[in-house]
Amino acid sequence: MKIARYLSNGADRVGVVEGDVVREIHWSLRDLLVLAATGGATENLPYTGHEATVDEVTFLPPAVGGGRVFCAGINYVEHQRESADVFVAEVPQEPILFLKDSSTLAGAGAVLHLPKEVSEQFDWEAELGVVIGAPVRNVSAEAALHAVAGFTVVNDITARDLQTKHVQWTLGKNSVAATPIGPWIVTKDELGAEPELEISLRVNEQVKQTGNTRDMIFNVARLISTISAVMPLMPGDVIATGTPSGVGFKRNPPEFLHDGDVVETRIEGIGALINPVHTGLISRAAAS
Repeated sequence: MKIARYLSNGADRVGVVEGDVVREIHWSLRDLLVLAATGGATENLPYTGHEATVDEVTFLPPAVGGGRVFCAGINYVEHQRESADVFVAEVPQEPILFLKDSSTLAGAGAVLHLPKEVSEQFDWEAELGVVIGAPVRNVSAEAALHAVAGFTVVNDITARDLQTKHVQWTLGKNSVAATPIGPWIVTKDELGAEPELEISLRVNEQVKQTGNTRDMIFNVARLISTISAVMPLMPGDVIATGTPSGVGFKRNPPEFLHDGDVVETRIEGIGALINPVHTGLISRAAAS
């Protein structure tokens, strides 16, 4: 099942994507995620009768209001190697974790506003997003996967100059509405709870990253267990599981995103995020 949050006829809706049609559901996104985590039956969902094609709607980030985005850094060996001189010299023995604020999220097709006054080194990171559907606290890795509702696509856009300037990564990782996620969530009954999926990213149709989620240093179960040992995970929380090699700042010469670029982040079995880039100045009025 593909679960989406979208705008249609001016209304923020939740629905199920079937082929090229989106069918609205009476339930909230959180309700659908809870159902997906339990593996409950989906044959008799309470449809409202509203339908639209995927080309007629605007996909919103498939995130629950107030939900958190946990991120795993340096979670692929080849990415650790390419950035060892800047970040972590050895393969991590424990997950490296940080948070993105929900204000950073953008939907599929949304223009990514990456203002030059914030950074001229905005970089891409294609990642598998794990969407939580059951509350867990201090869960073992062996029992962790029952909390998974499904998976989505994440592009963890990063301001590299800010990331390297500050000891903590918070500022480099939290530009407003600059992290696309979506276009929908594919439930674990379709993909499995620890899927091995091809992941790729293109800029202006040129391949920049390729990898497979089987190459993560810390798998989904380990990430859930590690986070939940400290704080509870709740339905609607998302875990971005790290990026493979091929990031822009470690290319020779370094590459960053520019005005007019189009970024496509794709994961096998889920779909693609396609987002144009705009680097204009921040509106002072809008910011206030």
